[in-house]
Amino acid sequence: MAFGTNPRDHISWEIDPSTRDNTHIWTKGNPVDSTLAVAGTAQNLIAISDEKPTVNLVTNPSFETGDPPTGYTAFGATLTRSATVARSGTYSISINPDNVAAGEGGYWTTETLARGDVDHPLVMVASVYLQDNVNSGNGARIVVADSSGVTLANGNSVVLSAAWQRSSAFYLMSAGATYRIYISTVLQHNTTFYADNLQNELLFQSTPTAYCDGATGLYNEWEDTAHASRSRRLQGLVSIRGYTLHNTRDIYLAEGRTASTTDGGSRFVRAGTDFWEDFPVDIQDNLSFVNAVAGENPRVFGVIRGVHYSKR
Repeated sequence: MAFGTNPRDHISWEIDPSTRDNTHIWTKGNPVDSTLAVAGTAQNLIAISDEKPTVNLVTNPSFETGDPPTGYTAFGATLTRSATVARSGTYSISINPDNVAAGEGGYWTTETLARGDVDHPLVMVASVYLQDNVNSGNGARIVVADSSGVTLANGNSVVLSAAWQRSSAFYLMSAGATYRIYISTVLQHNTTFYADNLQNELLFQSTPTAYCDGATGLYNEWEDTAHASRSRRLQGLVSIRGYTLHNTRDIYLAEGRTASTTDGGSRFVRAGTDFWEDFPVDIQDNLSFVNAVAGENPRVFGVIRGVHYSKR
């Protein structure tokens, strides 16, 4: 959070929640279990994230189901499910271009989509992660096309390497229609490449949110059958209202700042302690801990509770 430099503005430097906000039922719990990775270096138990809620319309987004993956159609290439590399889950999709023309790959077809409220139009944003595992330097990208395959928007070109890179494209829709989301070569080449974590979402912005499917962690869920349905990410905690924790070694714990053994702003907690805080705690940033005894790597576990929405 950026602060002004005028001390007269100090009221705005801290949030003072209303009575209504403070008495709101704690609607979410966030389990935590963290062992300090590096002795002497503070570590977050939780950090409030601005990661946006979203719905991923792709029903087999990490290519876990079917071989070739269910829901994908080849276009000038051979598609297979591959365990050679995977950004999440076990599999990715392997795309072996025919090496006849540019734009070879495969596509997924959307459900019928529309822009929504004319005053607040929704943007279709498609994204995918790409690599070739061999550092070929050839190109690939995501492409949004109409139901006949006519290109509507090209995503950024990715120079294929052994590292996952994201390509994304956006298109401002009009009347209800279906679209094809292509994963394809940029120029003609015969390098087999891999794609994972395909996402198609309707947003009020042109950039994709973090990848979402029902297997990617807390607050992510499938709408129905895993790897065969849409998925969504719910809003995480925006305010910590309490916690119940246990630590295995002596620690210093800090609320809303980086834990320290020396600055006087961290709470000392003896090893083997069950400790907690509740109302009127209202932590907006993080919970952080560090070892109190040199060389030790404490483990802290329990649950942090809070709310996912506030009108403050």
